[in-house]
Parts: sequence; structure tokens; C-alpha cells
Amino acid sequence: MFACIGTMDAGVAVKTESVETATMLIDAGVGEKAPYFHRSWLLLPWGTPEDELRHRLESSYDIVRAGLTKTVQATLAPRAVPGA
Repeated sequence: MFACIGTMDAGVAVKTESVETATMLIDAGVGEKAPYFHRSWLLLPWGTPEDELRHRLESSYDIVRAGLTKTVQATLAPRAVPGA
């Protein structure tokens, strides 16, 4: 799982590289602590600019995908990179 939308419809939770990254983004006002998730997750509220939301979703996907075993990664289609 690399993103989650909860039943309260507050936004979308995404994984960040670290607790420090999530904290920095929270302090910068990009998002807020994602309730019920590890501190490395960030809740992006609805209304987050589309480019920021896209960047955070793609980063979250890449982080989670990189954590999978090489065998599982090999079964996944390559991720299309915008502009490539």
C-alpha cells in the first residue's frame, strides 16, 4: 500500500522517505500527521496542488516498491516516468 484514503475523507495519506521528511513537510504546511499511520506517513488534504499531490504519490509508490523483494518487483510493470 502506498496511499490510503480514509472514511473521514480528509485527504490522502502517503509514505515519505523518513520521519524527518514527514516532519519537515508538516512544519512547511504541505500536509499533516496521518492519523493511525507510522510517523513517516503524511496526510495530504484535499485541495493540495495537483503537482504536489502527484509528486508525493509517485514518491510514495517508488518508496514502497523499492522495499519489495526483487522477485516481486520483477512481476510489476515498469513505472512510466513523465517526460521520458
